[in-house]
Amino acid sequence: MPSQLLTSDSADFASSTAGSATTSYLIPRKLLGEVINSVRKKLVLRGLAARYFGPSSIPGRTLVIPMQSEIDSNTALPVDQVQEGGEIPMGQTKFENKTLTPVKYGVRVGVSTEMQEDGIIDLISYHAELAGYEFADNEEALIVSQLDSAATHSSNLVANSNATLPISDITASMQQLEEKNYMPSHMIVGAEVANDLRNIDTFVEADKSGVMNPTKSLIGTIFGMKVIVSNNVTATLAYIIDARHAFIVGEKRPFTVKKYQDIARDSEYLAVTHRFAAVYLRSEATSEITTI
Repeated sequence: MPSQLLTSDSADFASSTAGSATTSYLIPRKLLGEVINSVRKKLVLRGLAARYFGPSSIPGRTLVIPMQSEIDSNTALPVDQVQEGGEIPMGQTKFENKTLTPVKYGVRVGVSTEMQEDGIIDLISYHAELAGYEFADNEEALIVSQLDSAATHSSNLVANSNATLPISDITASMQQLEEKNYMPSHMIVGAEVANDLRNIDTFVEADKSGVMNPTKSLIGTIFGMKVIVSNNVTATLAYIIDARHAFIVGEKRPFTVKKYQDIARDSEYLAVTHRFAAVYLRSEATSEITTI
C-alpha cells in the first residue's frame, strides 16, 4: 500500500560508469517536503443555508421541523370585518413538517510504519486535510441536488433552445419566485452560464455592479442578486433562490477524524466520518434555468 501512495528511487546517484550523455543522473535529487495540490473547486453554498442544525439540535436520528404551510386561500388566517357587538369569527392556519435525516459518509486511509519512518511527507496529516475538502465537496453536491429537486417539485423551471442565456430567462425565473412572495437573492450558475453572463452587454457595460476579487466565486450582482459560480452545478444550468427559504442543512456528527493502529499490519489508519443532510425548505423558493 505505501508504494502506491509514494514511491522512492533506491539510487540517488547513477553508476560511476555513466557516460557524458547521462551526466544528469549524477545530480542528486531531493523530494520537496510538501505536496502541490491539484486544482480545487470553490465551495460556497453551505453558507447560503436558511438554517443550520448542529448535533445539539438533533437529539435523535431524525429532526422534524414544523412549518407553516404556504399561505393561500385555504391556509391563510382570515381577517374579517366585525360589526360592533358581533361574534369574532374563528380562524386557524395550517402546518406541515419537514424531515431532516443526516446520513453517514466515511473513508479510511492506511499508511505503513515504514512509510511514516522513511517518507518526507506526513501522509497521515495530508490525507486528513484532503478528506476535509472532499467531504465539503460532497456537502455542496448534496445541496445542488436539493435545489434541483425543489425546482422540479414546484415546476419552477425555465428552459429554452438558445445556445446562450438571454436576459429574458433570468427575469422569467425571478418572476416565478416573486409571484409567490419570495425575493430572489442569489443566482447560482454553472461555468457555461457564467460565460454567457460575462458576454451579455447589459451586464458588461455596468461592470456587473459586483465584486472583482478573483479569489472569490462571486462574479457580481444582477438585478440585485449575488451571482455565484459553482462547478458542482451542471455547466448549462442556473438556480435562482431566495436564500431565506431555499434549503437547510444539518450535522449529527461534524467532520471527524480518528486514528488507530493495526499491529498485525504494522500500519496506522485514519477513519474519517461525517453525518450530514441537506434538504430543500420550501420548493417555491428555487427556480431552475436550463440552457443547451
